[in-house]
Amino acid sequence: MESITAAFTDPGAHVVLVDLDPAPITGTRSGTDGSATTGEASVAAAHEAVRAVGRTADTVTFHRGDGGSAASSRPFWADLVTDASDPSAALAGTPSVPACTGLPSSAEGPESERGARADLVIVSLPGHAAESVSLDRLALLAANRLRQGGILAVYTHSDWTRGRLVDPTGAIVAAAQHADLLYLQHIVTLHAPVEKGRLRAAPSVAVAAEYDRARHRAAVRGLPAPHLRAHGDVLAFAQPADLGAPLPGAGPAPAPPGGAGRDQ
Repeated sequence: MESITAAFTDPGAHVVLVDLDPAPITGTRSGTDGSATTGEASVAAAHEAVRAVGRTADTVTFHRGDGGSAASSRPFWADLVTDASDPSAALAGTPSVPACTGLPSSAEGPESERGARADLVIVSLPGHAAESVSLDRLALLAANRLRQGGILAVYTHSDWTRGRLVDPTGAIVAAAQHADLLYLQHIVTLHAPVEKGRLRAAPSVAVAAEYDRARHRAAVRGLPAPHLRAHGDVLAFAQPADLGAPLPGAGPAPAPPGGAGRDQ
C-alpha cells in the first residue's frame, strides 16, 4: 500500500480506498465484544499506511448488489479463445456491456456527494472478482472520483484453486477502458524473494494451508496440481478528462448578430 501510494502521488495528495462490500451471507460482522471485523481491520490498516507516507485517505464502499447483474465488458480477444476440451466453442461469457451514457448511478452519485476529487483511487480485487463484481460499475465509480490526471491502481492476481486458471487482468483493463480511463502500466509484485536468480517460495502459514487444500482437491479430481502464487498484479490507469469542465456547446446560446440595431 505504501509503495503504490508513494509511487503514484506526491505528499499531501488525496487517496480514495474502495472497499468491496461483502455479500450479506459471507460478510463477517463485529462480535459482541465490539471487536473489528477482518474487513474493517484491513481498511483501517490501509488508512494508516496511506497516512504514514503523508497523504490523506478516504473510503468509499462499493456495494456489489447495486445494479443487479455483475456483467462486465469482455476483452476484445475473448471470443478468440476456445476451450481445450471443445475447440469449436468459444469460452462462455456475457456479451459486452453497451457503452454507458448519461448520469452515473446512485452508487457513483453527484460530485457534491462524492467529496473532493482524488489523486489516487486504490482497489483490491480477488481472482474471481468478475463473477460477483460489476467491473464496469467499479471502473465508472473510480473514473467519477478521479481528478484530471488522477490514477486508478487495481491490485489483483490470477487463481487456480478451483482447477482452472483464472486471470482477471484482461476483464479489468476492458472495464477501465470502457470508462474512458487510459491504461498506463502493468506492474508485477513479487510475493517471493529472488535468490541466486530464482524465486524462493516463502508462503505464509495461511497461504501454505490454502495451497495444501487446493492441491488435495486437484489430486482427488485428477487435475494438475495448482501452482503456488508467486506474484500479484497492479494495473494502473489515468483519468485524461476533466469531469468538472462544461461539455462543448453547453454554454448559453450566443445573441443573434446585429440584434440591437434591427429595428432602426
